[in-house]
Amino acid sequence: MIKVVGTNDPSLSDHLKAFIKTQDAMVVGIIGEGSSREVTALWESKFEQDTPGSYFSKVGGIAQVTTGQTLQQSINSTQIWGGTTPHTFSLMLELYAVSSPYTEVLAAVVSLEKAAAPEMGENIVTGRTPPSVSLNAGRQIIYPECVITNVSKQLDGPISHGGYPLQAQVTLQLQTIGTVNQSEIPATFG
Repeated sequence: MIKVVGTNDPSLSDHLKAFIKTQDAMVVGIIGEGSSREVTALWESKFEQDTPGSYFSKVGGIAQVTTGQTLQQSINSTQIWGGTTPHTFSLMLELYAVSSPYTEVLAAVVSLEKAAAPEMGENIVTGRTPPSVSLNAGRQIIYPECVITNVSKQLDGPISHGGYPLQAQVTLQLQTIGTVNQSEIPATFG
């Protein structure tokens, strides 16, 4: 059975929580303000510089200055699709201790950082890349395979008598393993 760490406050709806399943834990955090989901399509103007005047740039420039006309055509500004990046998630996770500062705050941060880090070996054959994680944000956005690209936690904040943080705001960046097709997007909304 996988251990649950983080703030799994029963007084809050699961629709307000993010569940990140790592290799060794289920991290639960409250989805904070500013969290987002992003899809980026890469479009380029491939023909922007391709005009008769570009081959003779000085002559084309002089012609434009003297006549007020350009050799640019509408095809020069046509956008060509160059791909789509994987879905990107920026989650602001709120963690706070209800009963155990270690389990509800520190262990959650440790699990997230472990999921973002590789295990480097002494030689080329023993190293391992960071493992993938699954993301379930608010029981509505579900991705079975993501990678954590950034984990950021403030170092200040209240500390328990045992030396563990009582609360933390963790900024977590995740990306899907690959680009998601149009037909797959509806299913990612639970």
